[in-house]
Amino acid sequence: MSQPLSGSQPRTNGLKQPMHRGVLQEKPSQTAWTVRRNRFAERPNYAQRRYDVLWLAKNGDICDSAISAPALPQFESAFNAFARGALLPTPQGPVAIEDLLPGDEVETIDNGVQRVEWIGSMTLDPKGTRAANAKPERLYRIMADSFGLGRPAPDLMLGTGARYLLRSDALKATYGTSQALAPVSGLVDGNSVIEVTPTSSVRSYHIGLARHSLLRVNGVELESYHPGITAAGQLYGDLRGRFMALFPHLETLGDFGALAQLRLSPTDVLELTRR
Repeated sequence: MSQPLSGSQPRTNGLKQPMHRGVLQEKPSQTAWTVRRNRFAERPNYAQRRYDVLWLAKNGDICDSAISAPALPQFESAFNAFARGALLPTPQGPVAIEDLLPGDEVETIDNGVQRVEWIGSMTLDPKGTRAANAKPERLYRIMADSFGLGRPAPDLMLGTGARYLLRSDALKATYGTSQALAPVSGLVDGNSVIEVTPTSSVRSYHIGLARHSLLRVNGVELESYHPGITAAGQLYGDLRGRFMALFPHLETLGDFGALAQLRLSPTDVLELTRR
């Protein structure tokens, strides 16, 4: 009797299994396995822009880098406070922001002489061509002597990341203090403080010190850079790592230290004006 070929199956006369003891044996049903596919959230595709940073290394060297990072307000505000030509006080006299270097010293209102640890800058886009649906970037011009003789002197151009020291008795009822840091956009009145769109690309800057401090820029009290106490909640996922890469001299958000003054949001300022 011939043997089945290797790999072939025995004949079943059309039945599912061979006959055995006169009982038809059903082939056990196979369990249908369902593969669960985990859908990972897509990484947001943020528009990018170039940020230029100068910082003081631990060995005293001045380092520089151009970094591509998301074009988000939390990032941009670190590079958009003082327009080119803003004068900062130093022990040797006023120095334009674009002429300062890490390691130089500036005179602060509240913390004496402080060393510059970091300077960030970027090129403003007044035509809104940096990304799809991008809006033209603007500056705020504070006319000379708007807040008193020499405040400012001369005219002062500020970016959206600038905050000034607001003094008002109306603050006490809600915040328990008569002064706080407010966004420069709250100063716009169309007369002494005007929102302007540059006719061409310009550079804007911000400055980081060892301690968050107040600076008298062109005679106006403004702050050095600090990401604020809400940064931890705003910089989620890999955004925090990409943000901290802009500050190579620091390791964590906590390294920025404490805020020198209470900060107000644009909504807070609007509510104060309505009282």
